[in-house]
Amino acid sequence: MKKYLLAVAVSLVLMLGFTGLVFAHEVVEVKDGATIKGVVKVKGAIPQDEAVAIDTNKDVCGKEQKMNKFIASDSGIKNAVVFIDNPGKGKSLPKESIVNLTLKKCAAEPLVSIGFVGGKFVFKNEDPLLHTLQLKLWLEYQRKVSARPLKEGATIYNIALPNKDTHIEKPIKFYHRYHPDTGFIRVTSNTHTWMRGYVFIFDHPYAVVTDEKGAFVLDNLLPGEYVLKVWHEGFGMQERKIKVAQGEVSEIKVELGN
Repeated sequence: MKKYLLAVAVSLVLMLGFTGLVFAHEVVEVKDGATIKGVVKVKGAIPQDEAVAIDTNKDVCGKEQKMNKFIASDSGIKNAVVFIDNPGKGKSLPKESIVNLTLKKCAAEPLVSIGFVGGKFVFKNEDPLLHTLQLKLWLEYQRKVSARPLKEGATIYNIALPNKDTHIEKPIKFYHRYHPDTGFIRVTSNTHTWMRGYVFIFDHPYAVVTDEKGAFVLDNLLPGEYVLKVWHEGFGMQERKIKVAQGEVSEIKVELGN
C-alpha cells in the first residue's frame, strides 16, 4: 500500500513537472506589439457586500470588518485578475516582482494580488499583536484523485509575524504559479480566522489586477489568438477568445454575473 501511494505521489509530481515544462513561457523580442485595453464590469445590480463580526483583539481589529468583495465604480469592479492563458511566448517577466502582503487592522492588504516566478513575497505586520499567515495552493488535481482532499489546499508558507513592523521575505517559486491543475494561492490565518487574501503567480508577464474602475491593460503581445481569462472572488472564472493584430489596441468589455 505504501509503495502504491508513493507511486501515485511521484506520478502526480512528474505530471505537474512535465506540464510546467510543456507550457513554459518563451521570451522573444516583441516589436510593435498588440495591446488589450479593457474594463471588467458587473452585469446588473452589484451584490451587497458582507461584514463579519470580530470576536478577538477588538481594540485593534474593530468590532466588525467589511469583506470588500464587491468594490465597484460605475459597474466597473476592482480586484478582478485578468490574464492570458498560456500565451506560449512573448515579452520577458518584470525584472523585479514583489508581492507585498501587509497586515493592517487585522486585514490582509491588498486583498488580491499577482506576482511572477522568480520574485519574492514580502510580509509585514503593522499591528501591535501576533499575526500568522498561511499561503495555501489549492491543488485542484488533488481534489480529483483523493478521497480526502485538503480543505483549503497545501500550505506553501506558514508565516508568524509576532510584533508590529515585523518584516519577512520569501521566494516565489516555480511551482507556486497558477495552473488549472493547481489553482491560485489562498491567504488564511489561524489566529484571525476571518482574514483572507488571494494571490495569482504567473510564469509569463501577461496578467494584471483591475483598478477601482475595473480597468486593465495588457501590452506587448505578439499578434495572434489568445484565451483571455478573468477571475473575481464573487463571480469565479470566465474566459473568452480574443484575436489581436500587430500594433493595434483592442478595446474590450468583460461582464461578470448573471
